[in-house]
Amino acid sequence: MDRPNVLLLYTDQQRWDALGAAGNELIQTPHLDALARQGALFEHAYVNAPVCMPSRQSMLSGLYPETVGTTCNGIEMPPDIPCLHHLLQPYGYHTANNGKLHFKNHSNRDHRLPHPAYGFDQLIISDEPGCYDDAYIKWVSQRAPDQVEACRCSTPPAWQGQPLVKEPRRAIEPYISRGPEELSHTAFVAEETIDYLRRHRDDRFFAIAGFYAPHAPLNPPARFVEWYRQADMPLPAMNPSENRYGLDDDAWRQVVAYYYALVSHVDDQVGRILRTLDELGLRERTLVIFTSDHGEHLGDHGQEGKGPPGYDSCARVPLLLSWPGVITPQRRAEIVEAVDLAPTVLDYCGVQVPPTLQGRSFRPLLEGRPYRERTSAYIAYHIPYGASWRAVRTHDWFYAVAAAGDELLFDLRRDPRQLHNLAADAPYADALSTMRRELIARWFDVETQSLRRTAAY
Repeated sequence: MDRPNVLLLYTDQQRWDALGAAGNELIQTPHLDALARQGALFEHAYVNAPVCMPSRQSMLSGLYPETVGTTCNGIEMPPDIPCLHHLLQPYGYHTANNGKLHFKNHSNRDHRLPHPAYGFDQLIISDEPGCYDDAYIKWVSQRAPDQVEACRCSTPPAWQGQPLVKEPRRAIEPYISRGPEELSHTAFVAEETIDYLRRHRDDRFFAIAGFYAPHAPLNPPARFVEWYRQADMPLPAMNPSENRYGLDDDAWRQVVAYYYALVSHVDDQVGRILRTLDELGLRERTLVIFTSDHGEHLGDHGQEGKGPPGYDSCARVPLLLSWPGVITPQRRAEIVEAVDLAPTVLDYCGVQVPPTLQGRSFRPLLEGRPYRERTSAYIAYHIPYGASWRAVRTHDWFYAVAAAGDELLFDLRRDPRQLHNLAADAPYADALSTMRRELIARWFDVETQSLRRTAAY
């Protein structure tokens, strides 16, 4: 069979609604919108852990975070777990990751030292935009040595070496990038991906473009900030008591505008990658996937970034699949999980899905064939020997519970912005009981499996 190439465009910390095709009339994402019109857009795609490391490891392995053993940041990917690229290689696929991967901790190591390949044929790694002397900074220094310092961003709080930037900024603090647009981390990922496509145009490939944006720092190039009128930006969904940063409405609107500008910059570079596919005659032979490793609160409930799965904003992500002539244009309202992506790719590539994978292929759904729809999305966050949250999200309800006993219950039909916690309200006792049962049922789905049974006894 003629197996497709696979190109995964993978952003970091992008909300499901930070996309024009998702119904956002303010954000400008023309290239991604065009990609959505050509293929399938999922309106209810959820990651299984709303922080970077467990989400990325889970998505690429097809295993829930609990099975991988990584349930929060700071736990490295076990080297013996096969991932999507491992399963494709025996079928002639050349594999690459350009940009962010985040299988390995990066706050406590020297980025000049070789990084484990994790089975990729090509790994050009840069997990943060200019914090360290990594592949990105080397790329900038080769092109414009005098711009290296301008392209650096704030030193992360967890960094254990000497500070690389003298004036640290809060994650919630917007500012214009000091470096040239063409030397941004986003441009670096696109340039390396384009170079890869040109060098491997005659190969069958699986390639990841690992963008760091729109993750903080909120430092887009000036050109994209000019696309947005801050007064038009929506305000976050929060109750009066939740504004923990004390920002006024204008400040929150600026945060949203700069975040949207980062997304637009990614879209601009995605356009370059897609044009290269067309120029090389690869578009008709390539399954293109666009998604993110988790969402972004963007001020909702007074929070920024990501964290425990209390709300849609950090767990719901965009998901687009496009393969001209194979995937027909469609919008899907069914719930899918990030763990479903690996088996779906294998399905399209004509590769057996190992029974050990915990996700399920949604290719039948896109082709109108029988498909067992998920009743809910399962989302978890657990710090070993520390805080723990688990949540389930159906079409009508969102329920989350912490190990400490705190519960959240939202009626999404009446309260889509999740502002009114009904867990303690007597009229909703039946709904609370139903969602508790749903969480227990899903918990059995994700528990770590023991060795496979080989006989009756």
